[in-house]
Amino acid sequence: MRVLLAQNMFHLPSHGGANKSNRIMMEQLAARGHECHVVAPMSGALRATSTDDHVSYLKGLGAEVTSATPDALVYEYNGVRAHVVTRASLLAKRIGEVAAEVSPDWTLVPSDDPGLIVLGAALRAAPERVVYLAHTLQQLPFGPGAFYPSAAGTRMVKLAASVVAVSQAAGAYLQKWGDISSTLIYPHIYGDPAELPGGDLITMINPCGYKGLSVLLGLADARPALRFLAVPTWGTTADDLDELKRRPNIEIGQPSDDIDDVLSRARVLLMPSLWDETFGYACVEAMARGIPVIASAVGGLSEAKLGVPYSVPVRSIERYESVGQARPVPVVPEQDLGPWLNALDPVTGDEALHRHLARRSRKAALDFIGSLDAGALETHLTALRPNRRLAALAALAAARAKESQS
Repeated sequence: MRVLLAQNMFHLPSHGGANKSNRIMMEQLAARGHECHVVAPMSGALRATSTDDHVSYLKGLGAEVTSATPDALVYEYNGVRAHVVTRASLLAKRIGEVAAEVSPDWTLVPSDDPGLIVLGAALRAAPERVVYLAHTLQQLPFGPGAFYPSAAGTRMVKLAASVVAVSQAAGAYLQKWGDISSTLIYPHIYGDPAELPGGDLITMINPCGYKGLSVLLGLADARPALRFLAVPTWGTTADDLDELKRRPNIEIGQPSDDIDDVLSRARVLLMPSLWDETFGYACVEAMARGIPVIASAVGGLSEAKLGVPYSVPVRSIERYESVGQARPVPVVPEQDLGPWLNALDPVTGDEALHRHLARRSRKAALDFIGSLDAGALETHLTALRPNRRLAALAALAAARAKESQS
């Protein structure tokens, strides 16, 4: 098969759950002998970089850069050819160009696509061969948590030949709020994780309003003798960093494409998310390495906990404000720190309990990983049939447009 992943988020670095899982799924398809391409932005509002700096970064990872122009970079990484545009305004055009060149059997489009620019480009390029990946629920054009609700956008999603949900929570959301049936495929992104000896820091990845920064700050203030590690990624703002720097017991770390670089320093992973999580890849990754996780009882994050304590109730975000930011700004409800302290204190203070949770977490995570089918996406795409009716309608519309111009 020829498979194109068209996405409005970075290919590399891949510090977020959605783009990391997309990258690994494409690498797995490439390893199985399929021709795989990615079209993505090089930089944007959430991460600015120059072409020279990005080329240096890619070469440091071992990628082979085959072309560099003012408009795009083309490189090979782990068997996948990536086409990354230097400006967001070029993304839709590049998707069309690569699709015309490659003639993909399937074009995968993740839901992290404000304005549905990528989905629109993919439907124009190959209307009958689009597969929609439901990752971030807030980026779907329907439902109570939608950043950008749109009836027209919902109709576009329904044009896909298939919709893939990466968790049970995502599948339920699609059905309830979009009346969309989906296929459940848990991305097998975990490899064969080794148990880590563990560090001594209470660690949080991507501290920001969405992910429960207020809980982290409250815990750091309430327990000044404990040491915390905050690893900023896509959601962390300058104001968030200022708040983190004010706490002497919070160390600010660097994100890494290798999750072990972060988790090797963690005694506990804190995931106090306040929005509906589609899943919790980092939760499973930490548990598989024997690191206990204290997480919010929200959406797919409860699913990712695999029945292992602790899942903590929170007051979820219900409203967002737009003030010209790259993403809508959450209106964060005040949180009760009591349940968090009731979980954190024994996990950090009782060595026997920590060892028990570490063993239980690792077993649950390894059992879950062992149940996954690494070939599930390949099997799904192989069995899938194009939406021929949509292709015929697109061809008819194109013919009529051509007639009107003659």
